[in-house]
Amino acid sequence: MSGSGQSPRPTGRRPKAADVAAEANVSIATVSLVINGKAGGRVAPATQERVRRAIDRLGYVVDSAARSLVTGRSHCVALVAPDVANPFYSQVAAGVASALGGAYRLLLAVAGPDRDLPDLDELVAFGVDGILIGLPGVTVDPGELGRPVVLLDEPVGPSELSRVYFDTGPSVRALVDRLVALGHRRLAYLDATRDAQTFASRRRQVLDRLRDTQGTSVTRARADLTVDAASAVVAERWPAWRADGVTAIIAATDVLAYGALAAFAVLDVAVPDQVSLGSFDDLPFSAITSPPLTTIRLSAYDLGHTSATVLRELMADAHRAPTKTALATTLVERRSLGPVLATRKLNA
Repeated sequence: MSGSGQSPRPTGRRPKAADVAAEANVSIATVSLVINGKAGGRVAPATQERVRRAIDRLGYVVDSAARSLVTGRSHCVALVAPDVANPFYSQVAAGVASALGGAYRLLLAVAGPDRDLPDLDELVAFGVDGILIGLPGVTVDPGELGRPVVLLDEPVGPSELSRVYFDTGPSVRALVDRLVALGHRRLAYLDATRDAQTFASRRRQVLDRLRDTQGTSVTRARADLTVDAASAVVAERWPAWRADGVTAIIAATDVLAYGALAAFAVLDVAVPDQVSLGSFDDLPFSAITSPPLTTIRLSAYDLGHTSATVLRELMADAHRAPTKTALATTLVERRSLGPVLATRKLNA
């Protein structure tokens, strides 16, 4: 030990467990217990803290391959997602990474350009300890995989799998009721072409609320989940919608709503003076679009964080029962909604 009570960091080589043991004045076995999370009840808390301080002082980095051999775990989690270009999924990934912290590495498995589904067996062979699935259409048998699985943003799913999803019902009612209060009776619903339970649930809730509201009607269209695709669909449909008296559009996602705003900018259609627009997600850009977008806030970050927390609990306890977690949503009203009287005058 040096006069300051600290040993100098070994020079010319990477610090080893033996260096940590010498620094903390413990055995290599004790260091192993601490870094592999097996010290509880076997190593005194004060000794554990001394080992951790020695690790920090020396800059010791755990050899993940060696630790996997000791623990039988890779400390790696896979997130299966449709794409990373969509800002919703980048926020999901940020939430997952935050919940995992430094204890796990995050492997991102993205669907191919033709929407090919990642092979879950390959992920298991790679050695992941758990899988988060944010991609519809993936068939999962957790018994065969031998790994805990959590489904993201799936309001309906098999009872043997844990799910985290959004409770959109109250917010959908608030959005539809607000449009009706503003005088809108003829609406269009811009849906996603992607086959997913979350989109089916949003569509069903909007249509059910409109059916429960006397004197309203709705027409529907679908677009791929890109701004360009949605813009093209809205530009094509708007003349017929306008002739049919449509005064408001609800989009299944903010990305689709961005496409609608892009189309209306080209068509010189004023939002909300000529048509009102609402959607789902509340992505960061939705507060700065022109006009700022009224949308149902679905926190993608919270979805990722909560799902990863559930997965960590499942990985820690193999006998833990599957859970269903519903995340609250809220309607964020901005300036993309307006009264129908101005709409009808300008459209006349």
